[in-house]
Amino acid sequence: MLKKVLRNLVIFTMVLWLQAGLVLAGDSIPKTGDPAWDTLSQVKKDWMLKLYDIVVEDRPELKPVADDSLAWHLKEMEYDTKKFQYMSDKHPDLIVRDKGLHAFANLDWFPEFSEELSRKDPAFAELEKKIKVLKEELSKRKNMKALEEFINNLRKDEKYKEKVEHFTSELAKVQKILSSNAVEISRKNQ
Repeated sequence: MLKKVLRNLVIFTMVLWLQAGLVLAGDSIPKTGDPAWDTLSQVKKDWMLKLYDIVVEDRPELKPVADDSLAWHLKEMEYDTKKFQYMSDKHPDLIVRDKGLHAFANLDWFPEFSEELSRKDPAFAELEKKIKVLKEELSKRKNMKALEEFINNLRKDEKYKEKVEHFTSELAKVQKILSSNAVEISRKNQ
């Protein structure tokens, strides 16, 4: 069961990469102080960089679209981390920690949260706009479909099996953090 969940999460993350792009090695994602979120962010960043390297090595003609995808995903991760920090401060009860990694990573974000955070942090509003523009531009790129197909087929390639398994094991570490947190919360509530 856990293997199936982790395999689905690997596929889900690959799809996210396709939709959101990659992470630049020189840029950093802000830390939140939450061990599960910060670990997940690092694991995702490391995985995205490996995917980027694979694309550039195996399909150099896709580098320009992979570069744009890389820039977009960096902004997406920064955006998600800002949202997580806001929710952690204002609505910690909305962060799902006891239903698995997928539920934890997919924040229930509402427009009113964006409005409030944008008023307090104008950089958040700019980041939100930038992400929309990057997404729109990337969707129009001529090689985006080829990049998506290449990434989708990676998980089937024996040559990358070890890397996919490593990513899966790293995700399992995040799941352990979440499970430990759930046990700790349960103990406190008894």
